[in-house]
Amino acid sequence: MLQDVIRAIDYSDFAEVALALFCLAFGLMCYATLRLSRSATDRFASIPLSDQVEDPRDE
Repeated sequence: MLQDVIRAIDYSDFAEVALALFCLAFGLMCYATLRLSRSATDRFASIPLSDQVEDPRDE
């Protein structure tokens, strides 16, 4: 019985759902990145250049 259920599953649907979830997550990350203010992007960009440990979200 379980083997019949597993054979009946169409795995191509899972690939399409995974692709849709990836595209949704990628789109949300792009939207969040484009919403950042200019000062926030400058603070994030300066992190690799500074010697002190800082969290740019605290400012």
